[in-house]
Amino acid sequence: MTSRYPASPLTLTAALLISFASFGALAQDAPTLTPAEKEAGKKIYFERCAGCHGVLRKGATGKNLEPHWSKKLADGSTQEGGTLKLGTSRLEKIISMGTEGGMVNYDDILSKDEINLMARYIQTTPDIPPEFSLKDMEASWKLLVPVDQRPKAQQNKINLKNIFAITLRDAGKLALVDGDTKQIWKILDTGYAVHISRLSASGRYVYTVGRDGLVTLIDLWFETPTTVATVKLGADARSVDTSKFKGYEDKYLIGGTYWPPQYSIMDGETLKPMK
Repeated sequence: MTSRYPASPLTLTAALLISFASFGALAQDAPTLTPAEKEAGKKIYFERCAGCHGVLRKGATGKNLEPHWSKKLADGSTQEGGTLKLGTSRLEKIISMGTEGGMVNYDDILSKDEINLMARYIQTTPDIPPEFSLKDMEASWKLLVPVDQRPKAQQNKINLKNIFAITLRDAGKLALVDGDTKQIWKILDTGYAVHISRLSASGRYVYTVGRDGLVTLIDLWFETPTTVATVKLGADARSVDTSKFKGYEDKYLIGGTYWPPQYSIMDGETLKPMK
């Protein structure tokens, strides 16, 4: 129905001002970072944030951290938000104190300068990491000890049915502990922040995959555990496991990555990329 009262110039002006103010709030510029700050922020984000918020900051276990996002609700309306809307000061508080939703406080992990950097960094548009092809995997593959040069029988007296694999997150290492004696058997280099350690169907091998996508194959039949092969799956990995079906035990290893969002298949005894 048409109103009998035409809008006054003052009303139109106020409406335009409100519209421009709203647009400006959404279109405000992200904080400027120097190249060094951007690299530092990228490193901290990968090590401390990407596991929950995702490489592209679209959210996973944690919330979406894009500068601006929008989504359609069930009632047809549009909800908008983003780190730009929150601003640096509020983001600093969230990073410092954590949230009731489960995010830990970082005020005793990161310095004040690092917290300020991250509050500014997540207001910038995230870079899209490069794809990771089969050729890239093949180029990264290292067969350190061929199958025919490995022990034919177990060369130690460790009870391999009672071994603990403990992730030494920031060190990029894995500690294997003898469950019978509770003594550290061996500490080995792995990918950064190992997400999972899998025992092979035979019980001979341990497969690990780091957040950085590096897979290591550890042979427990040597006198001390030995890494016999490595391969890189991508920029950010989640898990690996070997085939368990009868007749195919440990023939294949499958790995999943957050980025690129894909699965990879490798030979279970050598980690040679297959598909």
